[in-house]
Amino acid sequence: MASLSNKSGKCSNFGNCSLADARTAIEVPSGVDFVCTECGKPLLLTDAGGKDGGSSKALMVGALLLVVVLGIAGIGWSLLTRKKAPEPVPPVAVTPAVPKVQPQAEWPAKPVHGNCSEADERAGLCRVGR
Repeated sequence: MASLSNKSGKCSNFGNCSLADARTAIEVPSGVDFVCTECGKPLLLTDAGGKDGGSSKALMVGALLLVVVLGIAGIGWSLLTRKKAPEPVPPVAVTPAVPKVQPQAEWPAKPVHGNCSEADERAGLCRVGR
């Protein structure tokens, strides 16, 4: 239970302090100045577990993994929802509608009886008598 009242820190006086160069965690009891026991410089507070930056590294790896997974999911989604181009429809041959031509009946019909006017005779509508 004594460790709950102690603080843990690391010295940042690199090159001038062997504890800083070794990255050694220094336990400082509560009520005592939070300084390095070798060089007297202020210590950097570390978490209670004694890990130094391990949680930040795990956080960075987790964030990177999340970005990669989201990127793969986005690419997969775009490939699955991509609209396919419609298949080309073959051209249909269109033939123009040609009206049926009825054989033209002789119009006006030639009179059956011999009563033919002069205009009908000139038009060739009268039968020549037999």
